[in-house]
Amino acid sequence: MKKMFKYASLSAIAFVGAVLFSACSSNDEVVKEENNPNYNPETNEVTTQFVLNVANGSSATTRQSGEATQASSSLSATDFRGIDNSYVMCFKQGSDNNPLSAAATAVKSFDMSRLVAAGTLDNSNSRRVLEMSLPLNTNTMLFYGKAINESTTSTSYNTYGHLDDYTVTDNLANVNFQLGRRLTADQKTSFQEVQKLLATVLTCIINTNRGTDAVSATATPGGNIPAYGFDIAATDAPNMAWSEYNSATSPVTTSKAITPLELKLGNAYRELTTIQTAELRNASGPALMATIQSLWTIVNAVRCATPTNKEEAIAKYMAHLISEHLAKYFTYETLPPTGASVTGVAFKNASSIIAAIGSDDYWPSAAAGVKPTATDFSHISSMIVADLGKYPEQYNLPQGSTHIKFDNTKKTFYYVEDYNSSAVGSGKFTVDDYYYPAELCYFGNSPLRVSATEHVVGDYPASVALWNTPSSWSSDWSEGHVESSTRSVAMKNDINYGTSLLCTTVSYKTLSLKDNNHAIQERDYSVNEEDKTINVTGNSFKLVGIIVGDQWPKVGWNFLPKTTDSDPNYRKGYIYDNQITGNGVIPASTTTTSEPNYTLVFDNYQDMRVASPAVPENTQPKVYVALEFQNNTGVDFFGKDNLIADGSNFYLIGELDPSSMTGPALPAYHALPPYDAGCTTNTIPRVFIQDHMTTANFKIDVNSLKYAYLTVPDLRSSSVTLGLSVDLKWETGLTFDGVVIGGTGSN
Repeated sequence: MKKMFKYASLSAIAFVGAVLFSACSSNDEVVKEENNPNYNPETNEVTTQFVLNVANGSSATTRQSGEATQASSSLSATDFRGIDNSYVMCFKQGSDNNPLSAAATAVKSFDMSRLVAAGTLDNSNSRRVLEMSLPLNTNTMLFYGKAINESTTSTSYNTYGHLDDYTVTDNLANVNFQLGRRLTADQKTSFQEVQKLLATVLTCIINTNRGTDAVSATATPGGNIPAYGFDIAATDAPNMAWSEYNSATSPVTTSKAITPLELKLGNAYRELTTIQTAELRNASGPALMATIQSLWTIVNAVRCATPTNKEEAIAKYMAHLISEHLAKYFTYETLPPTGASVTGVAFKNASSIIAAIGSDDYWPSAAAGVKPTATDFSHISSMIVADLGKYPEQYNLPQGSTHIKFDNTKKTFYYVEDYNSSAVGSGKFTVDDYYYPAELCYFGNSPLRVSATEHVVGDYPASVALWNTPSSWSSDWSEGHVESSTRSVAMKNDINYGTSLLCTTVSYKTLSLKDNNHAIQERDYSVNEEDKTINVTGNSFKLVGIIVGDQWPKVGWNFLPKTTDSDPNYRKGYIYDNQITGNGVIPASTTTTSEPNYTLVFDNYQDMRVASPAVPENTQPKVYVALEFQNNTGVDFFGKDNLIADGSNFYLIGELDPSSMTGPALPAYHALPPYDAGCTTNTIPRVFIQDHMTTANFKIDVNSLKYAYLTVPDLRSSSVTLGLSVDLKWETGLTFDGVVIGGTGSN
């Protein structure tokens, strides 16, 4: 906006006498009606004209984008989205020439509704004139509005942002703007049922067991154990479960070391069920399909192998049981009888899966409850369900917003709702705390210019630049309040944006990256292996989403967070922006960045002087940003805790720390909260400042992939592992330049 927001900025509002008017002085003197026929002595109001101007900001192109934010080098009628939900509010303060610094009650307000239609204003035709009546002694005015968006679909919300609440009242203490929750209340039940469904499927599969099958040399898999040419007794490990292969010795003959085929089944079981204390294991549909495809490939290799002893013959049969079990819930393109890789694994539809659960005999006896039935999934079976392979995309959530744990005592999988369960955060955090980006909101808070001279529309400065140039105003104008001699009134300060803007770019510090293979192999198998080297191309990694932490979802009359809101459901949360510019391409270059991506957010100022313990006001909180990437390298690699499969999404974290920054100078032509009595202090440096753009230039360094998360950790926590680096400087707002994601680049 203007020089500060890279968006078209809304200029000041002028109030012009429709014919002639006079108003009351500070002592409410009464004037004769013939002096101003537009004056109403019964209401002490004067009919006026309302004039607004819109001017262009500096150049930018966006996805949450030019459409959402009017970011263009020159504002044209086709760029301008219009303004609706508009309010003009009048206040009488004890002194003139100051904006409103604290919540008060308006003496009069005007619900202007759709003030300006889309496509009606541009740089050469920026006026819109309305008539209204101003109370005498008015010396301060507020303006609220937001860009027009008539659609109520999730697609529109992703593009333009969304507010669940936009409430403007005469009592400013009750003004409320609230980010739109991505998971709505009416979606929550079906969302949780999908989680239960997927966890039930995994639990049944992992508890595959041999049962009490008898031995028969001619039996087929699914019935009695085929001997595969070996003499297998009925007493050889009856009721043996898959989990028993997770051992150093054979579960069939415990005096023997585990055989190669048994070891393969044991390793697969261990990898599925061993989740580190602070590990975040992705449980999205795409992640589960990739996991099952890898599992099925291992199982198929054992199923098709030639056993060398009876222990391996029973392992071969167990593999066949697991394969048959997987086929109850998943489809495949190929299941090679040669033991080659299984391909094209996908979920069956939900109704088929629910039916299969009903006839599944492998629910563990150690589980805390009975096996779920169709009634536990009634809300998803009534949907034409939903492609489970896209979960949780159907709920407008990022892939990494859900993760799973395994209870080794109960032998059950379960989804984690509280992120603190993984020891990466402090306090409750769930998928309820994901929000759409903010909407493009307008805000003005200004003292008045008044004149005893009647001015017509053409007399008013036509652009922001002229409006803020003192010589553009004739000498009859002064700063003050509406008096009996006043004929024309204008807001002194510009109208600006109430929202903030995050500009994100991504680039590489090096084109040769290392994964975390060495640490993972040493942790899991005490094996010394080198890290995998990944040489970057232009297709290696695609940016698919931006997740911004430290967002208070409610802001008040001054567009600052309501951090003391008593509603426990509105704690700090995440803004998720999945509308990415330029198809998310990151050039394979150390000198070229991705196209800028713009995300509308709220100001994140907090009064740290009332914190416990109290700290200086300029000790503002850090903000953690997770960049969501898709692995398109053609290979799997190891991130911080687990495997990042080719084609799957992962997350790198960057830290935006304003502590070393000096805040920008207070804008000369509008007041910027937090307000002091005279609005003379410098801006408190925080990551997001309303009407400013914060630039974060993230860098992927040689060791960034070592810190790749498979799901999103609690971005409020200082315990997150950083994978992106950022350098800081001020431009229109804070600029975080060269943020390395995943560390500093050193081992």
